[in-house]
Amino acid sequence: MNLVNFSMKILNSQSLTLLLFIIPLSFIAGIAVTEFFVFFCTIFFLVINKDKSLFFDNKILFLFLFSAYILINAYLKISDDLKLGPIFYFRYVLFSIAIFYFCGLFDDFKNKKYFFLLISFLLILIIDSLFQFFYGFNTLGFKITGDRVSSFFNDELILGSFLVRFMPVILWFIFFLKIDLKKNIIPFITFFSLYFITIYLSGGRTSFFLSVVIILGLFIIIKDLRRILSYSIIILIFFIFITSYFKIGNANTFNRIFVKTYNQISKTEININKSDTKIKKKLKKTNIYSKDHEGHILLALYLFEKNKIFGIGPQGFKDYCRKVKYAPKIGICSTHPHNILIQIILELGLIGLVFYIVAAVFVLFNFFKSIVRHKFNYDYLAFYSITLGLIINLFPFIPGGNFFNNWISIILYYNIGLYLYSYKKCILK
Repeated sequence: MNLVNFSMKILNSQSLTLLLFIIPLSFIAGIAVTEFFVFFCTIFFLVINKDKSLFFDNKILFLFLFSAYILINAYLKISDDLKLGPIFYFRYVLFSIAIFYFCGLFDDFKNKKYFFLLISFLLILIIDSLFQFFYGFNTLGFKITGDRVSSFFNDELILGSFLVRFMPVILWFIFFLKIDLKKNIIPFITFFSLYFITIYLSGGRTSFFLSVVIILGLFIIIKDLRRILSYSIIILIFFIFITSYFKIGNANTFNRIFVKTYNQISKTEININKSDTKIKKKLKKTNIYSKDHEGHILLALYLFEKNKIFGIGPQGFKDYCRKVKYAPKIGICSTHPHNILIQIILELGLIGLVFYIVAAVFVLFNFFKSIVRHKFNYDYLAFYSITLGLIINLFPFIPGGNFFNNWISIILYYNIGLYLYSYKKCILK
């Protein structure tokens, strides 16, 4: 019995597609678990796939070319202990093709039970987050860290980022499975209300902003979601008002999301004393980002001048900061510049910027072309949802995560896999 037959005997097509739902949930258990399932998913795809033409699609070739550029750049410019991740960056491309392949298998039977399993686990995460907010610790005893609810993620403050980045994925499955929103309006209002509240309670300002971007995009484009989103936002606003005005809960989320952000952007000093209703305010001057984020950008621009064409190499910002012991003469050091576009320009140079622009133009062109042509069946709604997923994962104008981080990369290429399948069903049909 050859390896292919043995593999298919162990796992049939239907059970394999469960990986589409396990991978998002595996983030809750930790990135090591997620890496295992990503590896498992990729290996099984390489073993059972017989369609070699997948590797020669123009979009896939573009991704492989990008990963090859990253590999060469890292090999030539980065310290040995930072080379490993970028050199094997092509594995994420293989992962995205695997997700594309499993979408095709899932399309044959569309088992809604898998989707409701995903929703059930997300609801457990959401309920646990609410419990932590009201009691100060979650069901496993993990305490709130710095006014930020984290639930099962514990001291990794990524709850909001996880939820907002997988929101387009959830919507993709809803439309892919052709679930009737009107017949299930109450459950969906309840789910998304709690979903938005949990993103807010996570205290992640970038996550909160990106959720606003997604909501606005969905509200404008997808008519069937407007009523659900409207009621969900009303409930969110009511929750924010009640918890902040009456000081309910064990995290001052309102202060972190709104007051602290206002202070940093405007450089306005606002002091709120819980025992005193008076608010003292001292206006300084307007600012685009926080002092730290501006410092990262300032350092990035300084380093960019040293190598504009090819950049300083993937993870080069971290590499430089290590060498100067995180005490640069200009700007502020960190592990990365905290902005996706700035990081690509700095570490991959103008050539990296060309890749980014080509990808952005391709995605946005097909997005708006389909909208202008009034394509709004279920397949296209799934396509629009996952396009928004790519947009928020590569959003250039706000602070963000490390582009080369495995956590960020797996989510991005998971989205890319779903996007490629929707593209095939909508644009290429």
